[in-house]
Amino acid sequence: MADTQLVPHDPFESLHKQVDRLFGSFFNDFSIPKLQLRNGDLVPKLDFKETDKAYQIDIELPGIPAKDVEISVAKGILTVKGEKKGESEEKRKDYIRIERSYGCFERSLALPEDADDAKIEAASRDGVLTVTVTKKAGTAHATRKIEVKAA
Repeated sequence: MADTQLVPHDPFESLHKQVDRLFGSFFNDFSIPKLQLRNGDLVPKLDFKETDKAYQIDIELPGIPAKDVEISVAKGILTVKGEKKGESEEKRKDYIRIERSYGCFERSLALPEDADDAKIEAASRDGVLTVTVTKKAGTAHATRKIEVKAA
């Protein structure tokens, strides 16, 4: 019989996770639209599409100008990072309201083997960053269906 160890329940760790979830959903819903919070960091959402000649990655970066975004590729890993800086001010007769939102974000993903990392282009429009990665010539993928057996 294998030795089984019981891990003691840590109530503080459980509380910490619940608070992270609470504030994560709060900030997602109100102050930072379309950017997720993961462990206190902003994580932009993305879509990955494939065509015959290229891969297209659309990354939602609302309110983030292109000058605040850095894209790099190293050893087949594409990394997009930057900083969100936002401030809105409302002045009325009896009050002034100023809201600020700041945060760094970073998102990395492994490129497929047939991606040509020397031919990567990026463009930003209407809060969406589109990164296009051209496929290497002559690298067609063979597809085969894998049968799933009932256990």
